[in-house]
Amino acid sequence: MRIAANAFVVSVLLAGTAAAAWQELFNGRDLDGWELQTKTNWGVRDGAIVADKGQKGLLTSRGTYRDCELELEFRAEPGAESGVFLSSPKTVTDPGSECYEVNIAPGADAYPTGSLTGRSRHAGAGDVAGWRRLRVKVEGGKVEVWLDGERIVEYQDRSPRGWGHIGLEFDQGRVEFRSLRINKLDLP
Repeated sequence: MRIAANAFVVSVLLAGTAAAAWQELFNGRDLDGWELQTKTNWGVRDGAIVADKGQKGLLTSRGTYRDCELELEFRAEPGAESGVFLSSPKTVTDPGSECYEVNIAPGADAYPTGSLTGRSRHAGAGDVAGWRRLRVKVEGGKVEVWLDGERIVEYQDRSPRGWGHIGLEFDQGRVEFRSLRINKLDLP
C-alpha cells in the first residue's frame, strides 16, 4: 500500500512540475516582455496583440529560447501576411535559413498557413475566419506544427537553429495574437 501511495505522490508532483513549466508570454494588457523591431503600430486591443499598418518586421520576445513548445491563438484578415518566428534573430532577411517561421497567410500563398517558410509546405489550411489555435514544438532540430489541433508539419532540420527570440511578424493586413505561452524543453 505504501508503494502505491508513494507512486501516486510522485506522479502528482511530476504532473505539477510539467504544468508549472509553461510560462505566459503575453499578459493581455500591454507589450511588457516584447520589443518592437520596426515602425509598426503594434498594440494591445481587447486582450490581443494587434498590428495592421507600418513597416514589415517583427515584434520579438525579450527572452531567448531554443528547444520549446509554443502555443497561441491568432486571427488574420483575408489577404494578410504574417508569421510566428522561433529561434529568431531580431531582424530576419531569410526565414528559410535564419530561424523557423510558421507562416500565416489566409488565401493563396506559396507557403499556406502553418507551413514552415522556406522549409516545409503542407496542403493548405483553407480560409478559416475567426481565431485559430497554433502549437509549435522545436526539439533537437525537429519542428512540428499543429493547426487547430491537427498536426500538419513534421520537419527535421539537418542544421538545427540555436537560441533565439520568439517573433510575431507584421507584413501586411490586420493580424492579432493572444493566449501566448511557452514551455522550455531544454531546462538543465
